[in-house]
Amino acid sequence: MSGHVVSFTIVDRPREFPDLSQREIQALRGAAVWYAKYHAGTIASAAHDPGAYAVAEREEYLDLITALDKLGVRVRLPDALKQAA
Repeated sequence: MSGHVVSFTIVDRPREFPDLSQREIQALRGAAVWYAKYHAGTIASAAHDPGAYAVAEREEYLDLITALDKLGVRVRLPDALKQAA
């Protein structure tokens, strides 16, 4: 298999994170902003879907927007999601 491989570990409780350099923080912010903007339309199109998957995706997306806000990054919330926020 060629390409990049990414693996994740499940974090089931808060833990200390290592100190990040300013460049690492900026890289994480940039990636999160890209993700938020890229998926805004998809999340907004399912804004009124009551299915468990859509609700979970919406909640995770709103958590991302909240986290970015705490980092000082303002991402416009799609109108369809403003009621859910």
